[in-house]
Amino acid sequence: MFDIDGYKTRIESFYETMEQNIDIIDIKLSAEKWTLREMVGHLVDSASFMHQVIIRFQLDENLNFLAYDAESWKNITKIGNYDFTHLINLWKEYNYFQLYLINRIDETNLNKIWERNGNTKTLKTQIENCFERHMKLHVDLYNERINEIRKL
Repeated sequence: MFDIDGYKTRIESFYETMEQNIDIIDIKLSAEKWTLREMVGHLVDSASFMHQVIIRFQLDENLNFLAYDAESWKNITKIGNYDFTHLINLWKEYNYFQLYLINRIDETNLNKIWERNGNTKTLKTQIENCFERHMKLHVDLYNERINEIRKL
């Protein structure tokens, strides 16, 4: 149902990009632009959220998630003090753990609906959004940031 091998390839490729650019992880281009380390911190937050989505969709009939403000989470975690190698390993392993969970989903739960702000989402679309759209968006943003920094 899901392209698990393709998701693994995306995770590995992005992880390699993170490793290859460790020398520039803390360069801050402006107050509005996150560092590469901060971007990875956000991706760990996203993985944490997605972990809850995968489990809660299977347990609960009425889903209600707390609001998420990425900027506030970044400010509270102060991720700039966390070892980058540990951070990228956490991101990679958390995503692999999610793939493990996805492979074990009872397929009858894939079409359960979560309504939020007038929008409906299924577990299936949440998984696809996470590993296809959201990851691609952040890979692209990460690569753009690398290019911006390397041009300095």
